[in-house]
Amino acid sequence: MLYGPPVLDVRRLEMLRAVVDTGSVTRGAAGLGYTPSAVSQGLAALEREAKTPLFERAGRGIRPTQAGLLLAERADAVIAQLRDAEAALDALRSGQAGRVRLAAFATAGAALVPRALARFTQDHPGIDIDVTMAETDDALRVLRAGHIDLAVVATHEKVGGNEPDILHSHLLDDPYRVVLPRSHPAATEGAVDLAALRDDAWISTASARCNCLETVMTACARAGFTPRFTLEADEFATTVGFVAAGLGVAMVPMLALTSVPESVQVRSVRGDEPVRSVYSVTRKGASHPPAVAALQEALATSAGSFLRSAA
Repeated sequence: MLYGPPVLDVRRLEMLRAVVDTGSVTRGAAGLGYTPSAVSQGLAALEREAKTPLFERAGRGIRPTQAGLLLAERADAVIAQLRDAEAALDALRSGQAGRVRLAAFATAGAALVPRALARFTQDHPGIDIDVTMAETDDALRVLRAGHIDLAVVATHEKVGGNEPDILHSHLLDDPYRVVLPRSHPAATEGAVDLAALRDDAWISTASARCNCLETVMTACARAGFTPRFTLEADEFATTVGFVAAGLGVAMVPMLALTSVPESVQVRSVRGDEPVRSVYSVTRKGASHPPAVAALQEALATSAGSFLRSAA
């Protein structure tokens, strides 16, 4: 019985409530849009479910028994809760209510996510958003586990369509920029030839888990030299701070350069410019509410705005 059908039918409870309120099967049926015969049959079935009489004869009509009155009173609460549940489901289906769980890597969290959330919350004020910062590997892990609905990730590798469980939606290509002290001779150039920096001290951001060090090494190798690293920073902001102090040069993704000191110059790389690609990612086959697609759209708009402002 624990996993069997419900003991009492909600539709029949509505019939009971209507008949008790109006004092008549005919009037109760008219209010619900049923025939009197259908209501009579429904009440008879409800009495069988309740295992006790719910009405008794009173002259030419009927009146509720004590059990009928008790059940009619309880029916109000049951019907109200069901209507609340139906309204909540309608709001969820239409994207007017619900919750979206998002994870993004740190520089996207600073440069892309705030603008996207501002747009999203203006258009969807009833949606709650949970945002966490997670680098790409961690974000994909919790996405696959179903703990979040949407991830913003960065990769230096080409993303194909052969992932069996996740779906990538391209947001932008994030180019690496050369970061120089303002006093550096190459700071006056529109674009920097990396070969001109072969004798400089370099600052790495090795612990930023986005293969930044590998990307810098590869770009410098194409330019014919191995960079001489003298300092290692934990975060891109620290790397830029070291450059501002005149301690060396660096290469940093453009998303990480939203705030740059006046003592630093940012220049593009001449020739083959290294980039990382940024995607929003969802699970394939998941039943996502409309709010997830709306947040993806807001992220795409934010990415376009960022590229225009950076240009």
